[in-house]
Amino acid sequence: MNRSTSRQLRQLKVSLCGLAAVGLLAAGAQGCSSSGTTSGTGGSSGTGTGGHVGGTGGGVATGTGGSAPGTGGSGGQLGCTSANTATAPTTGLIADFAGDGSAGVEIMGGVSTYDKSAAAPTATTAGGTLHIVENGVPGAAAQYVGTVVYFTGCVDASAFTGISFGITGTLTGCTMQFSINDSEHGDSSTGVDTKATGPKGSYAPQLGVAAPFAATVSVPFTGATAPMGGSPAAPVDPAKLIGVQWQFTIPAAPDAGAATNCSADLMIDNIMFYH
Repeated sequence: MNRSTSRQLRQLKVSLCGLAAVGLLAAGAQGCSSSGTTSGTGGSSGTGTGGHVGGTGGGVATGTGGSAPGTGGSGGQLGCTSANTATAPTTGLIADFAGDGSAGVEIMGGVSTYDKSAAAPTATTAGGTLHIVENGVPGAAAQYVGTVVYFTGCVDASAFTGISFGITGTLTGCTMQFSINDSEHGDSSTGVDTKATGPKGSYAPQLGVAAPFAATVSVPFTGATAPMGGSPAAPVDPAKLIGVQWQFTIPAAPDAGAATNCSADLMIDNIMFYH
């Protein structure tokens, strides 16, 4: 497979979840969202190395210095600008997880996981796949956990129709939603991702993806089978993309009877922009 030049993978923690999923099969989810990360080296919370927002120089998506604008930064939200937006590669390849020094994430960025009131999934890359494992125990309220392939800067993929990915594995006891994250649906109030420009409580539209999984799932940016819902109530903007994510929504434990754990063991590969 053709691959563009790979960059160094950075691991970090994010806090985002969503609501109003409409899926390949009917599915619903509620939650909250923050499109950024919680920290990098030198950041104020969480863990990771080289957080993907606000490095030295601030405001742009690279460097060390953690999750806030770095030394010399101008502060505030920048959104997607000509300075931090790259055109999607003509091959369409986002990530093949080939393990060539950047875990196979072809567009500059990396892989992270997040949780809200539950244990985050584990996400590892090997043998050309992203392996996601979750074993979440239901609680008194619904819980939201997930995995993100994030872009360090913004990506303009307006020349493409949507995003596809291969998926195999099992999922029981919870539902899964796929999101294409863009600047306008990123919660800018958290201050952790300078690319986010949405108001407090923003979250990306979602599409429910149910087992048994098709070999390849193709998700258009717009249309009847595109992700829906989201806040603000607007379609995904393919010219201002900042990542993709898979979220597990763990329902609240029933008032009576045994609760069923959320159990997921998934392999994801060949994330692509498609025409």
